[in-house]
Amino acid sequence: MCGRYTLYHSSNEIVDRFRTMQVEFDLEQRFNIAPTQLIAVVAEKAEGGETHRRLEPVKWGLVPFWVKDITTFKPFFNTRTETIAEKPSFKAAFTRRRCIIPCSGFYEWKKTDDGKGKIPMFISMKNGEPFGMAGIYETWSSPDGGDLTTCSIITVPANQFMSDIHDRMPAIITRENEDDWLNPMEVNNERLLRMLAPYDDNLMKAHPVSSMVNSPRTDSVRLIEECTIEQALEKPVSATRAKGAAAKKREQGFEDTGQLKLF
Repeated sequence: MCGRYTLYHSSNEIVDRFRTMQVEFDLEQRFNIAPTQLIAVVAEKAEGGETHRRLEPVKWGLVPFWVKDITTFKPFFNTRTETIAEKPSFKAAFTRRRCIIPCSGFYEWKKTDDGKGKIPMFISMKNGEPFGMAGIYETWSSPDGGDLTTCSIITVPANQFMSDIHDRMPAIITRENEDDWLNPMEVNNERLLRMLAPYDDNLMKAHPVSSMVNSPRTDSVRLIEECTIEQALEKPVSATRAKGAAAKKREQGFEDTGQLKLF
């Protein structure tokens, strides 16, 4: 699966990398993008006999167009490549409404050897460049006339590199396939499915990171910093507990600087 990712490359880097002609989303550095949030996607849409590639905001969590009550529907954050061309929830979008989700790196949780804990891992490209995760999108229309565009990230079985961390991974579209993947006129499902092969192991890297990433409310560059396995398994201290610990230290004669209070 893919439940968290980052996008910290600049707007210019993303526009140049994915050759978007229109930009409808102001990018900010984000280090803990989570489901239900607005995310940046690259999509091509046919207008007036021409296709236009745009970078636009879409809500992460696919809602099929035929859903009647959005308040009780559980959106699809991930879509498995094994069933994407068959299930009614995804079939139409896969054929006509594909997108690319620009990404700087993603997180996955690796089980410890004893199976009692999970180590958050950050996975990115060895060359440090952004890459594109495959996705599909839909526009749901409410009874009052409002529209909501949502998307889902496609997942594939893990490649050899990722299999040590998790049994699945996001489908990463290679550069040579990006134009065809985005082309709404490309409707050959067999060809499209071949573009969703597990990514090249030799191009990827990973390292453990702080368990602070477990909370979607935390968004900081510190989340992608490498740490030890022991540190990755530590439970993060909440702001309330941290303040309480600081107050207790002051009561015991310690200043915030950590120096012993003598007078």
